[in-house]
Amino acid sequence: MELRNKTIVITGGGRGLGAAIATRLAEKGCNIALIDLDDDALAETKAACENAGAPKVIAHNVNVS
Repeated sequence: MELRNKTIVITGGGRGLGAAIATRLAEKGCNIALIDLDDDALAETKAACENAGAPKVIAHNVNVS
């Protein structure tokens, strides 16, 4: 399946498994929407995704519970 230019929403995307998935999908050329409660972690993961090649990355501080 072609993932380039698909938009992926990742809850818990600031750290751990969510951050790892976001970075890997960024390498595949996906647009990434990060959702987490930790602003610092979101900023780090956003930068990592941009550096990995994601065309567009947005990050939002949201409580999905």
